[in-house]
Amino acid sequence: MNAKQMMNDLEEWMKQVADLQRNGRQRQLDILAKEHEMDFVTDVDMASEEMLITFIGEKYPGHSILTEERGFIDKGSDYLWVIDPIDGTTNYIHGFPMSSISVGLRYKGLTQAGMVHAPWLAMTFKAIRGQGAYLNGERIQVSRTDQLQHSLLGTGFPAGGNLPIVNLAYFEKMLGKVSGIRRTGSAALDLCFVAASFLDGYWEFDLKEWDMCAGAFIAEEAGGKVLQLDMSRHSLLICGNPFLTDILHDHLLEHNYK
Repeated sequence: MNAKQMMNDLEEWMKQVADLQRNGRQRQLDILAKEHEMDFVTDVDMASEEMLITFIGEKYPGHSILTEERGFIDKGSDYLWVIDPIDGTTNYIHGFPMSSISVGLRYKGLTQAGMVHAPWLAMTFKAIRGQGAYLNGERIQVSRTDQLQHSLLGTGFPAGGNLPIVNLAYFEKMLGKVSGIRRTGSAALDLCFVAASFLDGYWEFDLKEWDMCAGAFIAEEAGGKVLQLDMSRHSLLICGNPFLTDILHDHLLEHNYK
């Protein structure tokens, strides 16, 4: 596979999708609820996704695609593009600049490349397996913070609804142990912020493949460590620099999970 060429293609496609998203904010959005009344999708999410599907289908017609809105487009291929057209839709709706376009590329089940572009921040994070991670063309590395009390962490919470929010207990537990906790509302950006050492670590429950495929890979290529755990009815992703990931894991799991 020519991952470099594929990432060059993707970067050009993302510029066009970013233009679509910026233009979309200049008019009234069509907003629909998905699983519950506070889980949103917009016409711009759908249009962004369709644009990426079209680009991939024209250049790489035999490749399979997994997207947040359309689901699995099975071409029986070893190649799989994993797409989140707007990670942070609620942010996008409100004009809060923490949203991103996230695309990972897998081959035979293993992520080989990934890109996360934040249109409002003018940030493009990307990585190819074995070649490190980059932000706007500059090499990035995870932090070297090795004490939990000195760390700045990120986390996330699901969109609203009536179900209990499992992460609240963990959030409260960690508050007194670290320098601070941030919630951007975009898992892909949180993972890339770990890659760039803006955050020392990050955890979140029940992420989907499109939320984390590109960002987790970029964090690993920047020297980070990613743990994915199955915990009863929920999944948990922990990411951080190599010093903090296991420490964060141990402190999070001191809580009696129910």
